[in-house]
Amino acid sequence: MQIDWWTLAIQTVNFLVVVWLLGRFLYRPVRRIIDEREAADRAAMDEARSKAEAAEAARKDYEARRAALAETERTREAEHGRAMEQERAALLEAARAEAVEIVAEAREKAARAEAGAVDALRDRIAGLAADLAARALAGGGGIDTVTDHLDALPEAERAALARDLAGDEELSVVAPGAMPEADRATWRAVLRERLGRHVAIAFREDPSLIGGVALHFPHGRLDFSVAGRLDRALREMKG
Repeated sequence: MQIDWWTLAIQTVNFLVVVWLLGRFLYRPVRRIIDEREAADRAAMDEARSKAEAAEAARKDYEARRAALAETERTREAEHGRAMEQERAALLEAARAEAVEIVAEAREKAARAEAGAVDALRDRIAGLAADLAARALAGGGGIDTVTDHLDALPEAERAALARDLAGDEELSVVAPGAMPEADRATWRAVLRERLGRHVAIAFREDPSLIGGVALHFPHGRLDFSVAGRLDRALREMKG
């Protein structure tokens, strides 16, 4: 292989000329454009960074303002809540006091009503007792009352009483206490005159009668005692 040194030299010169031309008319303008672009990019980046920092500062300021506003709102709500709680407590206390007053007044009225009812009941009981005693004590219950009752009986009823005492049957005259012999003789005479001379009469005692007498027939009873009149008067009042 043979090297043409002249050709190589000319090509080298041509290459260097091309390099110089490229460096002179292409590389430097391109480099300048690149530098300008890089400068513009750096300026844009700096501006973007500045804007980002400004935006971050604005965001922080906004967050701070929002936090302050939220804190103010919380404080206001807390104060409002405390005011409402105080008002509620005051209302409850007022309602409680009013309720206590109402209950006290109601109890006082109930006590007065109860006292009035008790007094009225006492008066009614006293009146009933007096009426009961008056009814029980009215009409006697002695021998005159018994004879008047027997004399007022229809003949058929008095005959039925006499038949009830036929034979060995006995009529008992029951009194609250022991009857003197003179009174017994009077009772025998009055009863035999109206019920038959043959009637057997016995005298007995029963303190529960209180006063008056009761005639016990074999199959019946005529009660002229105070206890009997009390019982009849009580039944009349009840019914």
